[in-house]
Amino acid sequence: MPLLLMMAAGLLLNRTKLVSKDVFLVINRIVYYVGLPCLIFRNLLNERDASSADWQVILLSIGGIVVLFLLAWLITPRFIKDPKRRGAIIQASLRSNDSIFSLTVAASMLGDGNFGLTIFTAALSATAFNLMAISTLELNRGGKVNFLSFLGHIATNPIILSVIAGYLVRLLGWTLPTVLQKPIDNFAAMVAPLGFLMLGGILSGKSVRENRKALLGIALTKLVLVPLVMMGIAIAIGFRGLRLLTVLLIFAAPTAMASYPLATALDSDSELAGEAVAVTTACSLPTVFLFLTVFGGLL
Repeated sequence: MPLLLMMAAGLLLNRTKLVSKDVFLVINRIVYYVGLPCLIFRNLLNERDASSADWQVILLSIGGIVVLFLLAWLITPRFIKDPKRRGAIIQASLRSNDSIFSLTVAASMLGDGNFGLTIFTAALSATAFNLMAISTLELNRGGKVNFLSFLGHIATNPIILSVIAGYLVRLLGWTLPTVLQKPIDNFAAMVAPLGFLMLGGILSGKSVRENRKALLGIALTKLVLVPLVMMGIAIAIGFRGLRLLTVLLIFAAPTAMASYPLATALDSDSELAGEAVAVTTACSLPTVFLFLTVFGGLL
């Protein structure tokens, strides 16, 4: 609900003409190039070491992400001919908001210090989501694929660079001085309020109506089909408690907020990407509640 209220504030600012859409697009770049990298970097520094049982959850999550994207690459071209629109739909249908949504829900349910597995899995799954999303959009930009350009975009992507930096600092055992840690924490804290304010500000009722069929398909895939499949596999393997809850939160989360700025940066259908984030975020409240209710005895 707090995230939806932030989106409503952005929508109100836009509708009353107090803030123009161009300003929200600038905010989008700030979130993408400053806020999200700091958030991911901070999360990686705060990870705990994973146990062998944790790695089963992590391998299932990362393996599921890769397989789902590969299946989408094979199936989607048969139904969606426009490559830019196809890339935006694949990303929106599969990429989860685990950095913000999943960790926020886990913290509210379990309390501080009790969801280390979720933090660790979310950090690694975010890496997989980012790589697959960037690959999806790069391969669907239209025209002939320039693999040197493709590799260059991956190598210079701010989110991937922040993941590399976080793992490197953690591996070396460095502790950041307060003069660096404090601004990183502050920039990370601005992601949710600025990001969802921006999403509300760019939301267009007319465009949502025009894209309603695509948005309905994205919402059903992202919030119902994908989590049902992954939860079924996790239960069959024997996951229970926090391990099962982590899989649920990773795959039942709404479309990642970073989907919109990434689609904008890589010349995809950014309007559809932003609307998918807004629609799936709104619809995720009842769907996640229903999943928690139905599978409550196993969590």
